[in-house]
Amino acid sequence: MRAKKSNRGSEIITTPIIIAIGIMLVSTLIVFSVNILTPYIFYEKLSSACIKYVFIMEDYGYLTSKEQTNLQVDLISQGFDINKLKIECTNKRQKYGSPIYLKATYLYELDLPIIGKSIIPMVISRESVSKI
Repeated sequence: MRAKKSNRGSEIITTPIIIAIGIMLVSTLIVFSVNILTPYIFYEKLSSACIKYVFIMEDYGYLTSKEQTNLQVDLISQGFDINKLKIECTNKRQKYGSPIYLKATYLYELDLPIIGKSIIPMVISRESVSKI
C-alpha cells in the first residue's frame, strides 16, 4: 500500500495569508464604520449644546454676547472647528412670551478612504419663548 501524500506545506503558507487578509478587511470595516458614525455624534453634540443655550436664552430673553462666546467655547472644546460654525440667534431682549430662536449651522467634512471627501451640512434650529 501506498502512503498518503500530505499537503501540510501549503497549509503553513496559506493560513497566515488568509488571517492577514481577514485582519485587513475587519480593520477597514471598523475604520469605515467609525467614519460614518462620527457625523451623527457631532450632530448630537451640536443639538445638545443648542438645547442647553435655548434654556439660557429663555431666562435672559435673548442670547447675550457672553453666552454666545460661551457657546462657541463649548463647541470648540467638543471638537468643532470655529471656521465652519455659524450661529444665528435672537440678539435683543424679548418680553415675556415673545418668540426666541437659536440656529447653529456646521459644515462637517467627511473623509472616507475609498469614496473621498464630502461636506455634510448640519443645521440645528431651536425655538422657544422668553420667560422674563
